[in-house]
Amino acid sequence: MTVEALTDRQGKQANTSLEKEEMLRREFFPLNDDDQYYELPPAGSAHTRVTEQAVERALFSHSVKKAPGPDKLSFGAIRLLWKWDKERIVRLTRAAVHTGRHPLLWKRASGMVIRKPSKDDYTQLKAYRSISLSSCIGKVVEKVVAELLSDEAERKGLVSDGKFGSRRGWSAIDAAGILVDRAHPAWRDGHIAGVLLMDIKAAFPSVAKGRLVNLMKVRQMDGDLIRWTESFLSERTVEMVIQGNAIERHPVEAGVPQVSSVSLMFFAIYPSGLIKWVEESASAKGLSLVNDLGWVATGSDVNQVITILERCAGNSIEWASRQGLQFDTAYTEAAPFTRRRGHTNPSGHN
Repeated sequence: MTVEALTDRQGKQANTSLEKEEMLRREFFPLNDDDQYYELPPAGSAHTRVTEQAVERALFSHSVKKAPGPDKLSFGAIRLLWKWDKERIVRLTRAAVHTGRHPLLWKRASGMVIRKPSKDDYTQLKAYRSISLSSCIGKVVEKVVAELLSDEAERKGLVSDGKFGSRRGWSAIDAAGILVDRAHPAWRDGHIAGVLLMDIKAAFPSVAKGRLVNLMKVRQMDGDLIRWTESFLSERTVEMVIQGNAIERHPVEAGVPQVSSVSLMFFAIYPSGLIKWVEESASAKGLSLVNDLGWVATGSDVNQVITILERCAGNSIEWASRQGLQFDTAYTEAAPFTRRRGHTNPSGHN
């Protein structure tokens, strides 16, 4: 794959390999310039819930065709070890959670730069994304921790009912069902429904370690999980691989890996207060998968629905700014749902 001369969001150009590497690295792995101070809690008991069955599920959920990280230890090799000495892998996973440590070797990643499909202009930085290749055995531990985080979040009610991504047994189909359930009663009453779709900009790179740790403490999550999370997000490094060439390794100061199963749970927790806060302040129903949001409102006419959705947008932006997050205006869209003729979406409200 050839990476063209690149132009970033501010119009700055990169032509040489080093200039491209720096531009791509700053886009995918931003500097940590607005984080919070934190203190780690005492150890917890989550390690006692690391079972042989949980580790086996985590290991065999990964395809043996997946590329290994810098340590070159593949999932195929780990499966062979599981066949011969599964208890060794279980003890290793349990020890990582118990000590709250994700070893340095597992945090060395290779950032493979690939093109996003069907983009018109590949000179634009936003037409590319990075896939982080990291240790396969580390990914097994990540998957186990993701399951522990999911179980704890569900048990303690930490995730909004409107959150459908990153949750077992929930999907986009369920979110569509909620939307239909809101629209049909409105139609029966002679009203209309409308939806506002918003997308959090650079969602995974925007997660700040200190904010996440403090949020998990406020939510009274298990100490083992908080301590492991802090270790997982500390002392990370990446070497960008552009056109098959590995560039010098650099520290990663912020964000979470986009292809990690545990990152999906981090981002389910990170903006967990957004939906509830906006629902209470704007009289709308919030729906979310991962980094995308949908606000559903009903009213007697288009103008009333627009007023509610505008309030949702304003309150969402206000809440996100306090968390160091932004919305991407290019992916913001509003649409009405009505069976009556003549009720179209006014211009200027897309």
